[in-house]
Amino acid sequence: MTRDDIGALLDRHQEAFTRRDADALAAQHAEDGTFESPAHGVVHGRAKIADIYRYWFTAFPDLQLTLGPPIVGDGRAAVFWKFAGTAHGPFFGIAGAGTRIEMSGAAEFVLADGAIESVRHIFDFSGVLMKTGVLKVKPS
Repeated sequence: MTRDDIGALLDRHQEAFTRRDADALAAQHAEDGTFESPAHGVVHGRAKIADIYRYWFTAFPDLQLTLGPPIVGDGRAAVFWKFAGTAHGPFFGIAGAGTRIEMSGAAEFVLADGAIESVRHIFDFSGVLMKTGVLKVKPS
């Protein structure tokens, strides 16, 4: 894929996030693609990847994910992103506390044949669990 192709795919990815469209997001992944994150480990296949997007959109109905400009080279793109949303749906065992979450992270996309072959997200998942009340921390 060319730099322009990769940029266009990531633009469509951002647009689907803005619409909170799990099916459109999953359709951008290869049928046998992988999705890796601290929250879900490694997931294989478009259907399971769609389930991850649905999970986050349910837990954070106002979720906003903003992708920064991609760093592109050799069929890969690295992107820094910002996440903001309010926990309302079930989230790792908590029914929803109305807690506002903001965090930053990064993703590495491997792209081929017009699709996302794999994506790997890196973010402070423990911090998100603490902010939402899933993890309790004792003061020292």
